[in-house]
Amino acid sequence: MNQEEFERLKPEEQERVFHQIPFRERGELFLHAHNPTQLIQSLSQEELYLLTREMDLEERSEVLRHANLPQLFFISDMDCWKKDRLQPGRFVKWLETLMDADEKRLLAWLVEMDYETVVSGFSRIMCVIKPEWEYPSDELLGDRPFFTLDERYFISVTEENIETVRRAIEILFENHRGRYAALLEGILAELDYEVEEEAFQKRSLRLSERGFPDSETAHHIYRPLTRREFERFPLKDASKKETRAPAYLSLWSKNRLFLDEVLLLLREESLETRERIEEELAWLSNKVIASEGIDFASEERVREGIDRARNLTSLGLELLSGGDLDQARQILKERWLEIIFRWGVSELARLREAAQKMVELYWKSNIKFLLEFLDSPYEFIFQGLFQALPQCYDAQVKDKISPLRQFRDRQDLERTQRSLAQIERIHEFLAAHFPNLFPRLQVEMSRDESESKLFSLLGTVFAHFSLNEKISTAPLSSKEMSRFLRHAKRDKEKFLGHFFAKEQELLRPLWALVFQAIEEELGALDPSRPVDPRFVSSLRLSAPSISKI
Repeated sequence: MNQEEFERLKPEEQERVFHQIPFRERGELFLHAHNPTQLIQSLSQEELYLLTREMDLEERSEVLRHANLPQLFFISDMDCWKKDRLQPGRFVKWLETLMDADEKRLLAWLVEMDYETVVSGFSRIMCVIKPEWEYPSDELLGDRPFFTLDERYFISVTEENIETVRRAIEILFENHRGRYAALLEGILAELDYEVEEEAFQKRSLRLSERGFPDSETAHHIYRPLTRREFERFPLKDASKKETRAPAYLSLWSKNRLFLDEVLLLLREESLETRERIEEELAWLSNKVIASEGIDFASEERVREGIDRARNLTSLGLELLSGGDLDQARQILKERWLEIIFRWGVSELARLREAAQKMVELYWKSNIKFLLEFLDSPYEFIFQGLFQALPQCYDAQVKDKISPLRQFRDRQDLERTQRSLAQIERIHEFLAAHFPNLFPRLQVEMSRDESESKLFSLLGTVFAHFSLNEKISTAPLSSKEMSRFLRHAKRDKEKFLGHFFAKEQELLRPLWALVFQAIEEELGALDPSRPVDPRFVSSLRLSAPSISKI
């Protein structure tokens, strides 16, 4: 929407549009609102931070001129800290931003923000001297830039920060003498590490009131559940009203989830029921974001956290309800979203544990060896399974280096379970018929001498069966290769029926990839001509065949 169209809208229409458009467009339109202050203050604290995150100083200051104090508190909590440490450079930048916005905004923040944060911030960027005599000696001040407003406190600041700091202190001195004295006495009296720790605790409390617990607490949402633990978890208390809603507009994914279908059914419920669930979802999203360190570096990082909350809640709900919408609606009304989310997490954890057991059994817990052994897409599937929070392989993912994304639904889960079962069964088959295979492969891989991949190994096993109905992993000789090219490739169904009679449906997709690789590489070759093994990856060929080339 362009500026002219936005200006023609009524105030209530402007607010509706403002909340629906991307953040980068909001920054361009808000100044054309009938009431920009009302528009900015209608945003949640998180939304306002995202809106201003990528702006330059002038644009950001213009927006913050209209912000209220809770919004300013949240933004300073995001801007001035890195983990549990207050950053002096960021603190000075924050003072400059507020000063440029409106000195009244800066004064309000200095007076209303907790004493510990203000003292800790200023103590990082200036030194206060309160001499016993009328005037400090050169010995105390040295050659550092300094200023005094009352001939009682002498403030030393680095040259690049002196103008910003001086004006901030002047604003306090002129408008709130008590806060001015408390700040300077605090810098003189407080121990830096103690006051910073208290400031961090107060910041943590403010963030927890927005649904952002500390990272350690937030990570609890990823603890897997047993079915018994799920059933024993307390149900919602319908009589208890939520009093600390984060009022955070979730940036919903474009992907339509099972959860969305259930939420549509809730339109038939009371407004209070719907609002409760929307609040829960916002709080859960904030917890997910907090578990990663409350990284609001960009809208995309926040969107990723919100998508994870939605995706895993949807997955858990679909699994618990068996895909029944009415049952899912009842679960959503009775169960906390966090426990449904954790059920989705638990299913993924069980997948990862099964994959880890297989690696432990056949590869002595060396995940790297397994991934080197597997071909695509199984290599990517298992890469996803071994993530801290498993991810799903999706061949349609084209805009990333790795074709992995978050799990979204039961179909994703079932597809990955089938792939895991296929690789487990093939490992059982190979270990049963070739007991020394995996120990030998591990030795070769540890020496960087192995050229064996799963598909070429299976292709070789199939080729030997086609030639003499016996299986082997030994490389094919030139004569065997020639015979295989002439007439043996037609024995696919016989081979599958002989070794995998009860599992053909499960394993057919895997073997189809093996057969496809053979056909694509060898289908057009002349059986009468020798084959260079350097250009064949679908079978293992012995070196002597190269001598004829």
